[in-house]
Amino acid sequence: MELHRAVAKGEFLLFYQPQINLATGALTGAEALLRWRHPQLGLLAPAVFLPSLESGPLAATVGSWVLNEACSQAAFWRRSGLHDFRIAVNLFGAQFREGDLAAEVAQTLDRHGLPPEALELEITENIVLNHDAAVLEMLQRLRAQGVGISFDDFGTGYASLSLLKTHPITRIKIDRSFVSGMLDSNRDATVIRAIVDVARSFDLNTIAEGIETDAQRERLLAEHCEEGQGYLFGKPLPAQQFAQAFGIETALRILA
Repeated sequence: MELHRAVAKGEFLLFYQPQINLATGALTGAEALLRWRHPQLGLLAPAVFLPSLESGPLAATVGSWVLNEACSQAAFWRRSGLHDFRIAVNLFGAQFREGDLAAEVAQTLDRHGLPPEALELEITENIVLNHDAAVLEMLQRLRAQGVGISFDDFGTGYASLSLLKTHPITRIKIDRSFVSGMLDSNRDATVIRAIVDVARSFDLNTIAEGIETDAQRERLLAEHCEEGQGYLFGKPLPAQQFAQAFGIETALRILA
């Protein structure tokens, strides 16, 4: 019942975490992350409510709202001077089962005047394996539109390599569990090196999450990982604070 109320009363909001070119330090985009501003409990992190949301009847509805809100914000920032800004949006499995996701994405991009290459949709292995035939067909249609497809939490599941062969992935996201241990564990470092090598073999881009130190950034760069996100570059922030942190409001004043 609380999730129904949250949808009806607009209690969900998006935070944005920066994604950075590891070689230049330039902002390349952001990942849109869902939060719940609960009237009694305050701001709730995804771990508190996502399991219930994903398994319930509202996942596709919330997913559609996230897609629209994130694309609207990205289009605004691109008009404000961040011409190459890319927004990453996480998908729910329900979005592949209910409605026509590819058509919805096309309509959303058109509504906000956002080019398809400015949107990257993040999927997990669980989504693909639970709805494989439907997911593959939909991803092929999305990729044909020019939308990017990112494989989240790569290397933590059992079928990552086989899915690369069959699905139209454009970017591999290196899981934070490998990044956190890469300086102390030769095995984690070897896994990251192997992931980057696989990505380059498939002509895919790479981004690492959970980067917290300069040493991690430098090691990832040495392994030829192209982009990263994590607290080293910035924690997830509401849109206005994100804009202030990255000088987007300055760009707005110049263009005004």
